[in-house]
Amino acid sequence: MRKKKLLVLAALALQVTHVSSALTEQRQQALKNQPNTQTSENFYERRSEGWYWYEDPQAKKKQQKQVPPTVVQQPKKVDIYDPKTNRYNEPIVVQATPAQPKPLSTEWLKVNMPKALQAAMDNPYDENGRPSKEMETYMYFQKFALDKSQNFAKSATTLTQLDPFLDETNRVPVDTASNRVFMAAAEKDRKEILNYLSKTTGLWFFYDTSCSFCTAQYEFLKDFKAENNFKIFNISMDGKRLPKMDNNEIILPDRGQAVNLRLRITPSIVLLAPPNNFYVVSQGLITQSSLESKILLVAEQQNLLPKHLKDKLDPYAKGVVTPQQMKRMQQVEKELNDDPTKIVDLIKKAVGNE
Repeated sequence: MRKKKLLVLAALALQVTHVSSALTEQRQQALKNQPNTQTSENFYERRSEGWYWYEDPQAKKKQQKQVPPTVVQQPKKVDIYDPKTNRYNEPIVVQATPAQPKPLSTEWLKVNMPKALQAAMDNPYDENGRPSKEMETYMYFQKFALDKSQNFAKSATTLTQLDPFLDETNRVPVDTASNRVFMAAAEKDRKEILNYLSKTTGLWFFYDTSCSFCTAQYEFLKDFKAENNFKIFNISMDGKRLPKMDNNEIILPDRGQAVNLRLRITPSIVLLAPPNNFYVVSQGLITQSSLESKILLVAEQQNLLPKHLKDKLDPYAKGVVTPQQMKRMQQVEKELNDDPTKIVDLIKKAVGNE
């Protein structure tokens, strides 16, 4: 009997061993399906699930697929209308408040003096019939502005007299004696240039006997020729001689020159510059002095003069910054933007190297 009980106990122990072994294999298989233990939670954090808890990954995936995605709603777009431009959704420009000018500066006076003037004009007297505070304020504004202007003028005058580059009397004398010498030198240069042109150019004089001004123009040309020794060719539009024309004058017929030069009226004067250059100097009556000035102007613009004579054409141009020099000065734009005072050295260098 005792032996039989031992056999029953042995069988029960063997059955428990098989059950335990099966549970162990099932647990190991469940652990394989779980995430890496290094990154997942340990047992102590998930102890409520028990040692033999198992989560089916396929069920979890199905559950995740069933969760609807979260829809992020975009903010509603609202069109903004600008009635000034009649347009929608234009950029909004926010202007910063400008800095206030320094008190008593020129900019400050420009802003506040008109306000003070308006206040004084609207309220010239107070209730007692005396000059108002507004009037007193404006008058002191005016005094300060005039004093400021006087200080500026005195400084400018002093600097101009001390700096030869700024003293315009060095270029063109203003006192009577010096100016007389200056004008005489300018006239001498003028005659030198005209004498040069008399040897390299000539004039055509177009006229007709029905012209009321042609006789007077002929007299002006006679004086011009006698003084400057220019060669003048008389071209008659009607083939006739003017009433007061000298007998030794050679008369040439018009052979289409007037049409080619598009001359509209008589008298007309044309400057000839060999070999084939023709420049209309005047159409209509012109005096001797004006004719000389027009000839010199044409000679300058058409480069009919050598440089040493061209430099003498305008005595008032001495010491003036030329357009070419200004362009060269603009090449240092960055330096001038960084330091505007550099303009002093630039102008002195440009004018001093003439």
